[in-house]
Amino acid sequence: ARQRILKDVRGNPSFVPVLVDEHLDWDSFAAINLNTPELAGVIPEVGEARAYPNDGIFAHVLGYVGRAGPEDVENDRDPLLRQPTFRIGKTGMEASVDKNLRGKAGRLKVEVNATGRIVREWPEEKDRAEPGQDVYLTLDAELQRYTAELFEEDSGGAAVIDVLTGELRTLISMPTFDGNIFVSGLSREQLAKMNADERLPQFNKVIGGGYPPASTFKMVVMLAALESGLIDPTHPVLCTGRVELGRQRFHCWERKGHGYVSMKNALKRSCDCYFYEIIQVLGIDPVKDMAHRLGLGHIYDFGLSGQTAGIVPNDAWKRNRVGHGWRTGDSLNASIGQGFVLANPLQLAVMTARLANGREAVEPQLIIRDEVQPYAPLGISPEHLAFVQDAMRSVCEEPWGTAYRPQGFGLPGVEWAGKTGTGQVRRISTREREGVGGVLDNSELPWRLRDHSIFVGYAPYDEPRFAASVIVEHGGSGAGRAATIVHAMLKKALEHDGWAAPDAAPQL
Repeated sequence: ARQRILKDVRGNPSFVPVLVDEHLDWDSFAAINLNTPELAGVIPEVGEARAYPNDGIFAHVLGYVGRAGPEDVENDRDPLLRQPTFRIGKTGMEASVDKNLRGKAGRLKVEVNATGRIVREWPEEKDRAEPGQDVYLTLDAELQRYTAELFEEDSGGAAVIDVLTGELRTLISMPTFDGNIFVSGLSREQLAKMNADERLPQFNKVIGGGYPPASTFKMVVMLAALESGLIDPTHPVLCTGRVELGRQRFHCWERKGHGYVSMKNALKRSCDCYFYEIIQVLGIDPVKDMAHRLGLGHIYDFGLSGQTAGIVPNDAWKRNRVGHGWRTGDSLNASIGQGFVLANPLQLAVMTARLANGREAVEPQLIIRDEVQPYAPLGISPEHLAFVQDAMRSVCEEPWGTAYRPQGFGLPGVEWAGKTGTGQVRRISTREREGVGGVLDNSELPWRLRDHSIFVGYAPYDEPRFAASVIVEHGGSGAGRAATIVHAMLKKALEHDGWAAPDAAPQL
C-alpha cells in the first residue's frame, strides 16, 4: 500500500488528492474525523460505491467497476478519472456505457480558512457538472432469476430473444459470481477460489464460449440443401446406423439405424446418417453461407465485449488454420454440428429467432430503444423456411420426436418447435463401441468428458414470439436437461407477455 501511495503522489497533480485507504470500519473513520485538526492534509470522506443486487444473476451482463488505471487516464483525459474514489466500468455493460452513465465533471470554486478547512463553495456557472444518463436494459429480471434457478448447480449459458425485435429477455452464464467483490476489492483467496472452480464462474459462457452445436446445426444443413435444389426432401435415405467412408465409420446415435427416413423425419428423429449422405452431395460451402445468414460465425454489436465468433469452417478456413485442405470426413462431422464447428448460446438463439421470424435477419439488442429499425431481409425462400419450421415442430409435438412431450407445451392453444443437440466432447474408440458394454454412459465418465446438453426452440409455433437456446455443459442428452430448461423459459416468457395466466410450475 505504501508503494502505491508514493506512486500516486508522484504521478498526480498537486491539487488532486491521493487515496490512502478505503472501506474503513466506522470506529476507524470516527477516530480520523475526531483527530482531523492534528492531521494536516488528511480529508476523511464518505464515498459512494456501486452495489449489485440480485445475487449476481446479472454479473456477466453488467460487469463491474474499478479504479481508473494509468492506461485509462492516458486514453481518457476526463478529470473525473483522477479522483481517487471515482470508479469506471471495467467489463460488461458497465464498460460499454460508462461515458453515458458518468456524466460530465464541473468546476467548483472553494474558499478555505487558514487551516485548509472548506468554509464556502459554489459552482462555476459556465462549467457546471452534468449528471449521467440512465440506461435501461431489455432483460426481464424475473425471467433471469427463474432461469438461474432452473440451472441449479449446472454450468452453461442461456438466452431468450424476442424474434420480432431482437430484444434479449434473458442472457445468463452459469454459475455466476457476486460483482460486489470487485467493487470492494477482490482478495487473493477469492480469486484463487474462482480460478480453481472447474465450472469457471467468472467466464461468460453465453457469449464467449465455443461449443459444438451438435444436431441443432442440422437446420442449417437442411436449409442449405433446400435452397440449393440438389436434394429432394421427400426422397428417403437408408440409415443402417453408420456410414462407411474409406476405412472410417461415421455412426448414427441410433446404433440399430432409423431405416428409411425423409428430410423431415431425419430432423424429427435426429438421424445422423441422413445428414452424412446429403452433405456429400451438397458440399460444405453452401452450408457455411447458410450458417452466416442465420447468424452463426458473427460478433454482435450490442454493448458486450468478450464475444467469440465461433467457427463455421470450409476449405479456406482449414487451409489457413490447419495447413491442409478440406476432406469429406470433415463435411460429415460438420453436417451434425461436430468437428470444427463451434458456436455459443447467444448465436444459437439468434439462429433460432431468424428461423422463427422467417423474414428478417434479427440481431440481439440489450438496450431499450425508442424505435425499432427494420432489419435486413433474410433472403431465404418462405416455402423452405416453412418446411424447416414444420420439421422443428415435429421434434416437439409429434410422437418419436426427440423432444416430444405427450402433455404438450403447457399453455392452451400453444405449440412449440425446437431441436435437441448432444455435443460430443470426446472421441469414442472402435474398441469401446464394439466392447461388451458398448459406449460408456455419461454417468460413468468424469464430468469434463460428458456430452453437452443443447436445445434451441421457439414458441408459439404458428405465431412466433420468443426463441431460446440453452447449453448445459456436460449435461448429457439435449432431450433431457437443456430441453427442460428451454421449455420452462419459453413458457414463463409467454406468461409474462400475457399469453395466459401463470398456472402451476412446470414439471422439471
